[in-house]
Amino acid sequence: MIERLDRSALAEARPALAALDVRSATAFATGHLSGAGHIPFAELEERRAELPPRDMALLVTAEDGAGARAAAERIEGLGYGRVLWLDAAIAELPKALVDSTPAARLWRPSPFLEAMLPRLPDPAHHECRVLDLAAGAGREAVFLAQRGYRVEAWDHDRGALDKALALAERHGVTLHTEMRDLERRDPRLPVAEHRVVMVFRFLHRPLFPRIGAAVAPGGFVIYETYLKGQERFGRPKHPRFLLDSGELPGHFPGFTIEHYEESTPASGPLLARLLARRPEIA
Repeated sequence: MIERLDRSALAEARPALAALDVRSATAFATGHLSGAGHIPFAELEERRAELPPRDMALLVTAEDGAGARAAAERIEGLGYGRVLWLDAAIAELPKALVDSTPAARLWRPSPFLEAMLPRLPDPAHHECRVLDLAAGAGREAVFLAQRGYRVEAWDHDRGALDKALALAERHGVTLHTEMRDLERRDPRLPVAEHRVVMVFRFLHRPLFPRIGAAVAPGGFVIYETYLKGQERFGRPKHPRFLLDSGELPGHFPGFTIEHYEESTPASGPLLARLLARRPEIA
C-alpha cells in the first residue's frame, strides 16, 4: 500500500518513518530530509539490499511529489507493505527538517547478528578474522567490517559479491571476497584460521564439518537459517534446504552451545539461530 503524505503532516509523522531520498547524489548533497538514506531512483532494484526491513514504514522523497510517488510504487513492488510518498519538494520543507549530513544507513544485518555482537571477540584486542559464507550482497559482512573485524565474504555469485564490495566502499570499509561454490564436493574451507565463521539463510548439510573445522580454537560459529515449515511462507521449499527442529546444534559436536533459539512466528519466517564456541586448545 502506498500513501500520500502532505508536508503539513510531515513533522508529526516523521519520527515513526524511515526515510529514503531517491534524487541524484548531487541533489542529495545540497540538502535532504534529516536522517534520510539515499539510493537514486535508477538504482533501487540493483541496491534493494540497502533498503530497510520490509516491515518498516518507509517515506520516499524526490524532486517533487510525482517523482516520490513513482519511486514509492516501485518500492511497493519489491514487497514493502507500507510506503509513503512526500507530496512536496525538499526546498519547500521547513529548514528545521532538512540538513546535509551523510546518508543514513537504512539497511539492517540479521537482528540475530546484532544481538550476538557483544559476545564476539573484541576486534581491538584479538586477531579477529571473520569468514562469511554464502554472503550474498554483504550486509552482515559489512556490518562487522564497520566494527573493526577483518572480513572475508564468500559466495558463488560474482554479481552478489560485487554488490557487497560496492556496499563496503560506500561505508568506508574493506572486504576481501572470493567466488566459491560451497555446494561442490570439496569447497576447501580454511582450517582453524577464523575467530568467527558465520552463515545466514544458507544450508548445505555436507558443509557442516568443514564449517566447524574453519573456526579457530576459542572462536565462534554464528548460524541462522530456515526450519521446516518455512515452505508455507515462501522459499526455500525443498526439505534439503530446511532444518528439522532441534537439528542445528548437533552439527557442531565438541562446541559449547552459547545460544540456541527457534523463531516460529505465525506469519513466518521460521528460523533456527545458533551461537557456538569452539573450545580453546588445552
